[in-house]
Amino acid sequence: MRIGEIKIGSRAVMAPIAGITDRPFRALVMEYGAGMVTSELLSANALVHESEKTTGMLPQPGEPRPVAAQIFGGEPDILMEAAKIVDETDCDIIDLNFGCPVKKVTKTGGGAALLTDIKKAERITAVVSKAVKKPVTVKIRTGWDKKSVNAVEMAKSLEGAGAAAITVHGRYASQGYSGLADWGLISKVAESVDIPVIGNGDIRTCEQAASLLESSGCAFVMIGRGALGAPWIFRQFNEYNSAGSFGKITVGEMETVILRHLDMMTVYYGERRAVRKIRTLIGYYTKGIQGGARFREAANKTADKNSLKRLITGFFAQSGEAVLT
Repeated sequence: MRIGEIKIGSRAVMAPIAGITDRPFRALVMEYGAGMVTSELLSANALVHESEKTTGMLPQPGEPRPVAAQIFGGEPDILMEAAKIVDETDCDIIDLNFGCPVKKVTKTGGGAALLTDIKKAERITAVVSKAVKKPVTVKIRTGWDKKSVNAVEMAKSLEGAGAAAITVHGRYASQGYSGLADWGLISKVAESVDIPVIGNGDIRTCEQAASLLESSGCAFVMIGRGALGAPWIFRQFNEYNSAGSFGKITVGEMETVILRHLDMMTVYYGERRAVRKIRTLIGYYTKGIQGGARFREAANKTADKNSLKRLITGFFAQSGEAVLT
């Protein structure tokens, strides 16, 4: 399967998540077989004004590919200039975010605010697509609210404007992440356009991912929260989608993954910042494991890497659960 000329090795790809999908996390899920990863959400305005923090979040040479860089903004000219900057980096795809419902994004006129103005969304997609060499994709939601569901109309418009693929999150913007994703509507979008559609929303297991891929007619499924603390979901999806069964994750492998993730973050961020950031992820990794709450409490009080590694090793050594999910 391809997006533009970019070959995607698996039909399950990783969703961009603020504060999570940094370079170490992207590398980890690619090791587990994700077809593609995407940067954290990047402000077009910040890129144009050469914000060191934002430019530092762009995909870097040497990281696993394919990788997309996702940008947001409300002004066509600014988005075009930002896309030109991204076009010169080591990413494969430029993704326009027309779906983020967070207020600090929508107040710029970007993200999900563009769901209310199809003509402007079309204009942005057209000017960006014409200005860059890399494929341009767009992420949308089903609409702004239940009274303005317009994903099919939006998708057709964006396809005509030059989008190489469209990701549809199956909720309207006003829902945030409450309620259930509408995969029936995602399927209608997939039927309405000739470019690849990537379905997103409420995928927690590899079985769900495979089932929704088949029933929706999408080219790909995008996994977000289902991969938090479970990067192996992509390996399990690839196994299940090809053979109808998948290997379970063991406590020993989980321990290895957390320690590796910590090492990767240390190389990228330095020890102090890596320890702080991994604490949040440890919460996802150990959710539902007996003794996990006490372990997380202790981890949050641990300030150095070696002490944290000993704590992690000790926790898994005493765990009686040999096989997880």
